[in-house]
Amino acid sequence: MDRIFEGKELNKGKGGISILTKDAISRIDLTKNAFIMALISHINGEIWK
Repeated sequence: MDRIFEGKELNKGKGGISILTKDAISRIDLTKNAFIMALISHINGEIWK
């Protein structure tokens, strides 16, 4: 990502996802939402039985 975006040290800031989405989604938002989605079957366990 640094090579593509000319060495902006994306791993130390908002991340590449922030640049690619024009700050609509930050790396933290993406990680949080991915974690919640991974837990859907545990959050709504009765649906998955």
